[in-house]
Amino acid sequence: MLSSRSLTHRFCRMIPSIAPRYLSTKTNQSTLIIGAAGAVGKRLCAALAKSGHRVIATDRMEELPDSLKKIVDTTVGSIDVTDPGRLRRLFREHADENTTVWNLAAPLSVETAMDPGVAEAVTIGGMTNVIEAMSQVGARKICFTDSIGSFGAEAPRSGATARWLTENPTQDPGSDYGLQKRGCRELMAKFAKEQGGDPRFAVLPGVLHSEPIWGNGTTEYALDALLAAPHQATKHGLPTGDAFVCPVDPDVKLPMIFVDDLMRGLVALQEADEAGLNEPQNGYCIPGLSFTPNELFAEIRKHHPGFGFRVELDENMNKFANLWPDELSSKEAKLDLGYEPKVGLTDMVANVLFGHETRNELTAKAFKAMDIEQDGKLDRLEIEYYVKKYHLATGREDYSNGRVRADAVVDKLMKELDNDNDGIIDWFQFSEWNRNNSIEKIVKSSFNAPEYVAPSGEI
Repeated sequence: MLSSRSLTHRFCRMIPSIAPRYLSTKTNQSTLIIGAAGAVGKRLCAALAKSGHRVIATDRMEELPDSLKKIVDTTVGSIDVTDPGRLRRLFREHADENTTVWNLAAPLSVETAMDPGVAEAVTIGGMTNVIEAMSQVGARKICFTDSIGSFGAEAPRSGATARWLTENPTQDPGSDYGLQKRGCRELMAKFAKEQGGDPRFAVLPGVLHSEPIWGNGTTEYALDALLAAPHQATKHGLPTGDAFVCPVDPDVKLPMIFVDDLMRGLVALQEADEAGLNEPQNGYCIPGLSFTPNELFAEIRKHHPGFGFRVELDENMNKFANLWPDELSSKEAKLDLGYEPKVGLTDMVANVLFGHETRNELTAKAFKAMDIEQDGKLDRLEIEYYVKKYHLATGREDYSNGRVRADAVVDKLMKELDNDNDGIIDWFQFSEWNRNNSIEKIVKSSFNAPEYVAPSGEI
């Protein structure tokens, strides 16, 4: 005997024009993103929310960033995919049969090579646990980010497709990383066959963006080079950096994608009608652009003519770079998903450099405001002067009501900034720390100030 809800679903498939609101409105079909605090996860949360989806963002970190909390409906911290009990509880509380799941929890290629056992527990063990948790609430649709790391030496150099991976299941990807991605595809195929699941996977090239932080992967060499370029200039009157060290063969072409294109492709994969997906196992390459390090460096020099580099091959990174295809096929995603890339090398480099240079300028201004002696270095006295100046600017004349004392704030900042414990913080230490931190935010939160009042000269 079919339930009334099952009959309603069947009837609405026959006459979609009168489908009830809970079946046709994105906001009533939640998307649960596992690994939401990563570079791809944060952008995917924003893209899906903008597209009208109700998003639940989860990550293994205890407290998710405020930037995520502002754009999604719900955030849940301390979600480790290797903990099946925690995952089951998450799904019971935040998912149902209409929930789409994105499993983004997986180490990058170089990280996997460094510790394959841990990576397997997260990647394959995590996928097993996610599918089990989905099953308990009846969720069918799961989307997974595969990688060009799934392709081995036998794969086509140009026009590589996700179909090739499914039609060549025994090919050697040449890495634990690729084998673990294959293991996830096999788990999803089993989920479709045995439980009627709707799994979909996207084969991602290297992801390019202007965020200040990223992981340790092969294609990340491009992000490292783009970050290094502004530090080889004397624009702010501060010390300049050394030549960029290129870890891969500068003539090897690799497929990449700018994050804005990637988001359009991933959202298109999720939103595509199941009946219109014609590729095996619903797998699609999400193409972007391809270039060699030499081509990238030539484009960087259009903005920073003095950009220099030297080659010091990293064994793992160079191995992967030579294993993977030069270019991905664009035909399948265009036909079934309506997706094709828009961002080429020129626009990508300009966009990423602009983001880094803007951040670099703000960091330089903050450094100079603290550098009383204007010698390109900070010491404890200069940090202390800044903190006390801030404290006075808030209008507080004592440390009552449990306020953190100024010397404790200085201790904290010195511990984090002075990583070589020599009592001096140079420009490179300061700028590297600022990639993921902020003097302003730490001081503000330490004094629990309701509003921030910038000391004179600070941005």
